[in-house]
Formats: sequence, structure tokens, C-alpha cells
Amino acid sequence: MTAVQVPVYLRELGANIGQIGLFFTISLVFPLLLRIFGGWLSDTIGRLRALFLGSAAGAITYAVYAFAPSWQAALPGPAFLACATALIYPSYKAYIADLTNDSNRGRFFGITDGVIRFAWVIGPPVGGLIGQALGYRTMFLASFGSYAVAALLFLSLTRKTSKPAAASMLSWPSLKSSFLEMGALILAGGLVTWILIVDGVRDIAFKLSFDLMPVYLSDIAGISKTDIGILDGLFGLAIVLSTFPAGVLVDKVSERLGIVLGLLLMILSRLVFAFANGFGGFALSWILLGMGGGLLDPAGSSLIARGVPSRLRGIAYGLVATSLGIFSLPAPWIGSQIWQSVNPRAPFLITVILGLLTIFPAWKKLVVPPQAEKAE
Repeated sequence: MTAVQVPVYLRELGANIGQIGLFFTISLVFPLLLRIFGGWLSDTIGRLRALFLGSAAGAITYAVYAFAPSWQAALPGPAFLACATALIYPSYKAYIADLTNDSNRGRFFGITDGVIRFAWVIGPPVGGLIGQALGYRTMFLASFGSYAVAALLFLSLTRKTSKPAAASMLSWPSLKSSFLEMGALILAGGLVTWILIVDGVRDIAFKLSFDLMPVYLSDIAGISKTDIGILDGLFGLAIVLSTFPAGVLVDKVSERLGIVLGLLLMILSRLVFAFANGFGGFALSWILLGMGGGLLDPAGSSLIARGVPSRLRGIAYGLVATSLGIFSLPAPWIGSQIWQSVNPRAPFLITVILGLLTIFPAWKKLVVPPQAEKAE
């Protein structure tokens, strides 16, 4: 309900374009500090327990947003959200990878991503309607309630599973050992290395303009809050409809084809956005963006699962997300400066140019070697 509305909410709290860029740049720091640790915690205490802790942190996030008197006071929100995603993202990915094999993993990621992201079809329009009719604070309180329900459900599930690993495993030697193993994979110059390089360039390109899209729609194109929510709902619908075919593509052909096609669609999305003149053009851009994300996610998740041993999957998913944040840390702020110093369309066109740089290495290097260690 909230993601696409946060930049507009910050506007209502008094933030200008430069301050919005600064807010999201600072927000990127928090995940950098937590994602690897969250992945290691998932490997150590179990996936469901990590999901419970992450959901509880998510509930706190939206309570902070709801009661923030200024945009500066809203900054703890991204910090708690970083705790939530640091635990939820690697745990969800690793849990699916643990239960699947190479022949059906792509489809499982496609199905589960589609089911989860169906909420993106419903949530953004509902969030836009609530924000328009009752105000953003009510919208954030509704989000708080949703996360609280998730936390209670995961708490119930953890009580029905076996007890977690011994507390002695939550130690510095255990963390150090996992880090050293992942470091060796990164420095080997193989699949994991190129995943980080390609995803790093991609993330820089798209973070340059992503957080400015709702502001462009509101300030430049004159799109209402309700219509912004509808656009984000179309994005979610495109993801839902494309994830399962994407998973089949991964299982039947290869992960790299899904990644390359996803990148091309996301690049085309920004190009359409930059030259759109009305709601229809922006809707096409949002749909292309969703299709690109729907293709990328199952392929990327499956590729990591095949290239990393099962005991390191949580920390691997957390590490990939962390490395992306490091690469793209200043990107939202840089994008806002380009907006102000050149013109509002420029960040989106630069995203297209940088995105094209990822296509060749993605096709040539994102291939699982025959001798890769099996993750089952």
C-alpha cells in the first residue's frame, strides 16, 4: 500500500526534491548494515523464526511513519524496514531454495513470487484510495496492522516446528566462518562474482530514477494519488502474470535468458516513462517494469541457489542485496541533483544508458558451470 506513496508523503511533510533524494540515500545505509547479518541469522536460527522477527520489525516501521511530524522524524522508519527486509528477504528465498531442486526451482520461485506479489495488485490502489480519502497516516496505520498479523502468523508457525540451532551457534566464529566461505566465492571470479557485478551496475542505473518516478507523476505529469496507486497496481499485476512463465523459462532454457529479457524490459520501461504524455504512456511503462521484474526475480533467485551451497544460502541472498546497496548508495541523491541541474527527464534517460551496459556481461557470464556444487 505504501511504497509508491512514501515520496509524496515526504512532500506533504515539507521535504523538497533534494531532501527526498537525501532521505532515500540515507535510507539505503541501513540495509547495508543489516542484510548480511540477517541472512546469517536465517541460516542459524531457522527461516521461520527469522521471518517472525522481520515481520515484527516491519510493524514498527509503519507506526513510525504514521506518527512522524516531519520528514526528518520519518527516518527511523527505513531503519526498522531494513531490519524487516534483512530477515525476511533471505529467509524467504532460502526457504524456497531448500525445498526445491534444479529441475523445478524456477517454477517454484515463479509461483511463490506471483502469489506473494498478488498483494501488489491490490495494495497500491487501496493505499492510494486510503491516502486520498483519509490521509497518509491512516494508510500507514493500516500497513502496521497488516505486518502485525503477519508476525502473529509466523509466530504460530515457529511453535509447530523443531527448536532452533543451539544458541552457541550464534557466535563470532560461526559468523566469521560463513563470511570467509562467501568471500572465497566472491573473489574466485566465477558465477557469484559476475552476479554481483551485473546486479551492481543494474541497481545503480535503476536507483538513479526509481524514487523520483512518483514525484515526476505528481509534480510534472499531474497524476493524482489514486492514479499513482493504480499505476503501481498495474506494476504488481504485470509481475504476478509474468513470474510463473518466467519460472518455466528458467527451468526449460536458462536463468541467463530470463535475466537478459528482464533487463531489456526494464530499460524499455524507463525509456517509455521519459517520453510519456499521459496516463496511458505511464501505465505502459509501469507494466513493462513489472514484466521485467517478474522475469528477473525467479531467474536471479534460481541462479544464486545453484551457485551457492545450501548452508550459505541465507547469507548469500543477504550479501547480494547488500552489495547492490553499496554500489547504488548515492544513486537517489545523484538522480535528484540531475533532476534539478539538467531537467526532470534526464535521470530516466541516464538510467536507460547505464542499463544497456549490463546486457552483454549478463549473457556471457551468468552461466552455471558444470562443476558447481549442488545445493541440495
